[in-house]
Amino acid sequence: MRTTSSLIALLGAVALFGCSSSDTNTPTDPSGDEMLAPPAEGTGVQYRMVSTLQPAQEIERCQLFVAPPEGLNVNREVVRYSGGSHHVLLYTTPYTSIPTQTRRGVAVDAAQVHDCNDGPQADWEVDGVVAGSQSPDGNSFLGDLPEGVALKVPPGTVLLMNTHYLNASPDPIETDARINLYTIADDEVKVEAGMLFHYNPFISVPAHGSSTARMRCVTENDISIVRIQSHMHRRGVGYVANKVALDGTMTELYAHDRWEGVPSEEFTPFLELKAGESLDYRCEYNNVEDRAIAQGLTSRDEMCMLIGPYFPRSPAYENCETEEGLSAATWFGDGTSTCAGVFECLSNLTTGSDAEAYGCVVNSCENVGPQLSAVLDCQSTAGNGACIEACSGQDTEACGTCIGTACSAEMEACQAATCD
Repeated sequence: MRTTSSLIALLGAVALFGCSSSDTNTPTDPSGDEMLAPPAEGTGVQYRMVSTLQPAQEIERCQLFVAPPEGLNVNREVVRYSGGSHHVLLYTTPYTSIPTQTRRGVAVDAAQVHDCNDGPQADWEVDGVVAGSQSPDGNSFLGDLPEGVALKVPPGTVLLMNTHYLNASPDPIETDARINLYTIADDEVKVEAGMLFHYNPFISVPAHGSSTARMRCVTENDISIVRIQSHMHRRGVGYVANKVALDGTMTELYAHDRWEGVPSEEFTPFLELKAGESLDYRCEYNNVEDRAIAQGLTSRDEMCMLIGPYFPRSPAYENCETEEGLSAATWFGDGTSTCAGVFECLSNLTTGSDAEAYGCVVNSCENVGPQLSAVLDCQSTAGNGACIEACSGQDTEACGTCIGTACSAEMEACQAATCD
C-alpha cells in the first residue's frame, strides 16, 4: 500500500547536461575535418568532452567545469558532436567549487570525464540548463538570442556537461562533444533571458503498449519565447505543444514524431505568452519491450520535456512553478479513471513499482486533471508548506495526518470530480 508520505517520496525523486576558449588546439572530429573551433579570445568559451566507447557500449558521461570569474552573458550557442549521441547538455549547479564526491558518496575526479549512467542528477545536483542539443549538426537549445538579450551564468558557477552515447559498431570509437558559448559585455545586456525546462514526472507505458503524458504550465508573467524543442527517449513516437489562451483556446505550436535528431520550432516574431496563459504539451509513446516503462533519468526510462529560451527571465516558470515555489502544472491522463479512482489505485498497488504508481495518474481521465493536480501539488509540497515541520522527521504517520488535514479541501474536490 502506497501511503501519502511514500507518494511524496516518489514525486521528490524527480529532479531537474573540456576545455575553455584558452585551448589553443583546433579540435577535429574522427574524420579529420574541423568540427567546431573555440570562440575567438574575448568572445566566449568552449566546453568539450572527449572519451572512448567500447563496442556495443551505451553510456552517459559527465564532466564538471567552473565558469570564468567574470561570469558569462551568453547571447549565442553552437553545439557540435560526433555521431552516436542522443544528446549533449550543459547544466548549472548550486556548487561553489567542484565536489570531490558524488551525492551518493562516491569519490571521483569530477573535473575529468566520468561515467554517470544513472543520469547526471543521480550523482550531481543541478538547478538549470544553459545549453545543449539533440542534433549533432544544429538545432541547439539556446541558439541565437536577440541583440541585447543574454542568459547569465554567474561568476564561478560550476557547470555540468553531460553526453549520452551508443557505440553500435564492432570497434572502439572516440566521441567528441563541444559547446561554444558566445558572450556579450555587461553593458550590452539589456534583458536577461532564461531557459524553459518543463518536466512531466507522470509517465507510464505498459509492456507492448502505448500511452501519453500531458502537462500544462501557466505563467504568472508576460514572456517572449524564442524557440521550443522536445525531449523524449526511444519509445517516443509523437509530440505536440500548444499555446492556451486566457479563454481556453488552444493553438498548435509544434508537432513531430522524432525522439532523436529533434527539430526545434523557431518563432518569428517571438511567441508572446501573457500572464495567465499556458504552454500545454503532450508526449506519445509506444513500448515494444517486455517490461513497463516509467519516467526516469536514464535511457532505460522515459522523459517528456519542453525546453526553450525566453525573456525576460522568470526563474519560477523555468521549472513550471509559481513565484511562491508551488507547482504551476496541470497533469492530464489519457484513461478513464476518476480522481478518486486514482487514489484508490495508489492505495492498492501490487508491485509498488514506479511504472505502476505513475500509471494510476496516467490512467485518469482528462476532465479530472485540474482536481487531481491540485491534490498532488498539495501533497508533494507538504500541505502547501503547512506540514513541513511535521514531515521533517521520521514519523510518517504524523506527516500523513497533517497533510490529510491541510489538503482536505483539494481532496474533497477530487472526490467530487467525475469524467462526465
